[in-house]
Amino acid sequence: MTKSELAAVFAAHQDRYLSEWRRFLEFPSVSADPARAPDCRACADWLAGHLRTLGFTACQVPTRSHPVVFAERPGRPGAPTVLFYGHYDVQPEDPVALWTTPAFTPTLRNGRLYARGAQDNKGQLFAAFKGIEALIAANALGCTLKILVEGDEETGRLALLDVFASGEPNLKADLVMAADTGTVSSGAPTLTMGLRGIVTLTAVLKGPDHDLHSGIHGGRAPNPIHGLSRLVASLHDAEGRVAVAGFYDGVREPTAEERQLANASPFDATWYQRVTGVAPLAGETAYTPVERTGFRPALDLNGIHSGYGGAGSKTIIPSEAMAKVSARLVPGQDPDRILKLIGDHLRRHTPAGFTIDITEPAVGGPAVRVNLDSAPVRLARSVLGELSDEPTAFLWEGASVPILSHLPKVAGGEALLVGFGHEEDNIHAPNESYSIEQFRLGFLYTGLFLSRLAQG
Repeated sequence: MTKSELAAVFAAHQDRYLSEWRRFLEFPSVSADPARAPDCRACADWLAGHLRTLGFTACQVPTRSHPVVFAERPGRPGAPTVLFYGHYDVQPEDPVALWTTPAFTPTLRNGRLYARGAQDNKGQLFAAFKGIEALIAANALGCTLKILVEGDEETGRLALLDVFASGEPNLKADLVMAADTGTVSSGAPTLTMGLRGIVTLTAVLKGPDHDLHSGIHGGRAPNPIHGLSRLVASLHDAEGRVAVAGFYDGVREPTAEERQLANASPFDATWYQRVTGVAPLAGETAYTPVERTGFRPALDLNGIHSGYGGAGSKTIIPSEAMAKVSARLVPGQDPDRILKLIGDHLRRHTPAGFTIDITEPAVGGPAVRVNLDSAPVRLARSVLGELSDEPTAFLWEGASVPILSHLPKVAGGEALLVGFGHEEDNIHAPNESYSIEQFRLGFLYTGLFLSRLAQG
């Protein structure tokens, strides 16, 4: 199908697409909340049924957590096989009071649909499904298409690994596609060429065996908050580099071409400060902001908790203090090794008078890199060039989609990561939204790419 043909289909069916998209968003499929498990199952039921109406065979595959939806439609003999990945689970809606309209009552305002999951990942996923639907209706989907939609991406539980280990269903494919990424700040069509890996842990620093009166014991008993402050400060040096011994061993520097493409779309520091409220000052100063998130690893504190935080004062020396730590990884870093190095550093730098427990160590997965010279990347670049007057951007993303470090190996095919998310979509935050125009672009891209792929 051509761009104009697909655009005409979208215009003719936009109201129906919007209605079905709303229905998908109404399911409060919050995977992290055990009370929402029935809602996750209901969402998976609805999605499997919807894919059957498009012409797929579809089933649910049980996991140790939420079910996976798998669907398949055979193509022409000799045509490529594509595995399309996404997730139907969403983040919690907290803080509820900050939503302008209820999180699970999809509301259209000024061309944007507001709801939890509007973009991440239900909106991006459903736009692709509607593009696929258009191809099927026009008998223009030559590829064998497999669809894998999980319900645990937002929990980090990697329940899909159990499915991979079982070998059922058959996930072998020539290409793995995902629409769970975004664009550069200008909004230009974007090919995501990499994702960082991730590891996490919790560090608990223990002092007194119970909370102490700060008047009686202040200046005598070691204070875990003070100790933890010194400990976490040891994780970075004054230039913003991670100070964990061995952390950068094996890290691959970007090639000249990768660096040039990553910096081709100028990073707008003013825009960044407007949308985040802070200037892009963290990290290694020898690298540009896009290089810091795309090609360099990072170590961050995600939370610190200790003592009293309520109204007024409670003059205590707390018995313990806790920090949540995560590291984003790049090619050349082994996640298990990095997790051990961070734990060793924290133990070695624990101040006198305290003991430390390293708990909840978790490996999400290693970094993902996409081959710049692959045929799917060249085809995607050509298709994206038809959708915008702006040159296609190349983005080495700082975020992680852990399962995508495993899925291409299981499928045996290359990865292709193209999404249309914007910073203003507020994913993981109150008032998440996705515009009708972004949805339309996802529809057009998927339809154009798959129709061209089948033509060889």
